[in-house]
Amino acid sequence: MRAFMTTGTAHFLKNVTDSHPTIHFYFMKSGVSTLVYYESEKKKSIFVSGRSYDILANYGFMNKTGFVVMDSVPVMEDGMAVFEERFNKQLSTIQHAKGILAARLLKQVKGNTYIIFTQWETERHYTDWQKSSAYEQLTFSKLARLPAYFAERPFTSTYYMLKEDD
Repeated sequence: MRAFMTTGTAHFLKNVTDSHPTIHFYFMKSGVSTLVYYESEKKKSIFVSGRSYDILANYGFMNKTGFVVMDSVPVMEDGMAVFEERFNKQLSTIQHAKGILAARLLKQVKGNTYIIFTQWETERHYTDWQKSSAYEQLTFSKLARLPAYFAERPFTSTYYMLKEDD
């Protein structure tokens, strides 16, 4: 299974996705940036430019509403197997968090970046989880051997789900 995402203006992305009525698209907004995400069995994206990921682990079902957090973690090639194993052991911790709707471990098809994708009922559920002891034990960047390059450091992006008519 693969996940695909791209960014652009909401109007442009809506025009692109309208020509694919059988695909379930998820629109997200962060500041002035709009991102569209979808999952598919196909290996090729419908997007001309965008990012492709293998879905290595998943929990729950995506919703058209909620708050999304994407932790991008670059991992050295020799540390990928260990990172994936550690994440899979920690997945049950995330699954039991109050307000969690979905979680995915995404690995970039061409590259060394993983995305820990979590969708929450509300931003408040996420911030409450961040204050919990379970979160303190689970720091994704500590699960991996990180690249030495400053440009390849972990970072977090947050989004609010958009209804397709917004």
